[in-house]
Amino acid sequence: MIIMQYRFTLPADYDMDIIQKRIRDNAAKFDDFPGLLFKFFLFSRKDELSQPTKENSYAPLYVWKSADAMMHFLQSQSFVKLTQDFGWPQIDTWLSLRTPSLSDVKNMTYLSIEKQAIESHSDLEVLTRTGQLCAWDVSRWQLLNVAFSISPQANKENYRIGYIASVC
Repeated sequence: MIIMQYRFTLPADYDMDIIQKRIRDNAAKFDDFPGLLFKFFLFSRKDELSQPTKENSYAPLYVWKSADAMMHFLQSQSFVKLTQDFGWPQIDTWLSLRTPSLSDVKNMTYLSIEKQAIESHSDLEVLTRTGQLCAWDVSRWQLLNVAFSISPQANKENYRIGYIASVC
């Protein structure tokens, strides 16, 4: 499986209700999207009192079953519309090491991301995989640990989960 994420940093005065409306109006269209295991519709709000953050952002995270499935999305009108609305994104990808089940994450409201460099000549069998979703990028030697919770995690890159699209 392939983990994919792009992130749009939005202006400090951006009306984040627009992002939340976009999620409400469009997220369910991704339920049963061919080849998609999960799409986490993620955002952060600078004005959120329960979890102060430095910026507004929209940062969906996908779990694809295959490279073909990811390619199908990137060639779709959904991706064209995204790029028309927000611009051409930098897309990060990782190879999945562990993925959660829908029952493990469906009631969670926050997702936290921790990226860690994998040192040269590390024993790759003993990498510390702390997240419910773990992956690695072997071109940049980076480990990704993603945790799900009902409240933001201290000292982590936190996002609110607006919706979880999945295979029903």
